[in-house]
Amino acid sequence: MRHEAWSDGSFFPVINRSAAEQLEPGATLVWTVDAASWHEAMTLYHEWRGWEPYVSTDDPVFYTDVQEAEALIIQQPLGETQ
Repeated sequence: MRHEAWSDGSFFPVINRSAAEQLEPGATLVWTVDAASWHEAMTLYHEWRGWEPYVSTDDPVFYTDVQEAEALIIQQPLGETQ
């Protein structure tokens, strides 16, 4: 699933539309990454930022097929269908 990093410091998967609605006015997309879980996405995000390795106390949770399908729909340019 695609995850997006924004110029206002936000980072979230494309299916998290409530997070997208909270972006600062004028925020721009600065980086994207595809990851099978939040843990994988955060690990890659920390590497990209040059931060310490990501450490989570939770087990990695992988996205479901339904969430992946929803993400593909969200990522499509307006007017396109699969």
